[in-house]
Formats: sequence, structure tokens, C-alpha cells
Amino acid sequence: MRDDTGAAIPEFIVVAVGIMIPLAYVLIALADVLGALSAAQSAVREASRVYSRDISSISGEYRARQAAQIAFADRHLDLPEESLTFHCSLGGCLEPGSRIRAVLEWDMPLPWLPATFHSFVHVPITASQEFVVDKYRPSGAR
Repeated sequence: MRDDTGAAIPEFIVVAVGIMIPLAYVLIALADVLGALSAAQSAVREASRVYSRDISSISGEYRARQAAQIAFADRHLDLPEESLTFHCSLGGCLEPGSRIRAVLEWDMPLPWLPATFHSFVHVPITASQEFVVDKYRPSGAR
């Protein structure tokens, strides 16, 4: 019969390294992805709301992008400029009764991975929100 004295430490190291560390990374990555999804929903909601209440299409889009940047900054994320687009129904974006849709499409890199892996390993984040321009307001400058 062999003596088992001192075998618990190597077993714990194998379990900690082999199971607990990857599990902790998956949980942290999942939390980051859920935070990015929440930031995306908040960003498109605020961007479309701000845009629909402005008096000019140019300043409306500028302020809407700022609102989306703030929503992402609240989660300590950077929103890429090209990931947020606006689509308008009817003739003009700020005509009473028209609809403004903010669409965010972003490929979020997973945390703590080197930049060389970002093009291979990413999570697609997509969100959209549509607001109706109030029918009882004067139309904005185009």
C-alpha cells in the first residue's frame, strides 16, 4: 500500500488550473458580452430618441452619435464610429410622422485576447430602435 500524504496539493493545482481558470474566463467574457449588449440597446434607444427630437438632421445625427458614445462609455467601451447608422422613413428624417431607426452592428472582441485574434474571435453585437418624429412639432431644417 502507498501513502497518500501530500497528494491533495497537486490535485488541487490540476483542478484549479484545468477547470477553475477557464471557467472564470468564460464567466468574465460572458459578463462583458452581456454588458456590451446592454450598452448597445441603451445606445440605439438614446440615439434615436435624441435624433427624433432635434431641429436639424445634421445636428441631430451629431448629437445622437454623442448620446451613443456616452451609453458605451458608461460600460467602459469604445463605440466604433462606423458601427452606428441611421435610416429614415418617408421623405425627410425630421418630417412630422416619419420614423428614425438607429442600427448598431459591432463585432466585439473577447477580453484579454491579443489583437491578432480579434479578427477571428469576436461576438457580433446588434441592436436597433425606431422612434417616430412627433406629428405635432414643426418640421426641422433639412
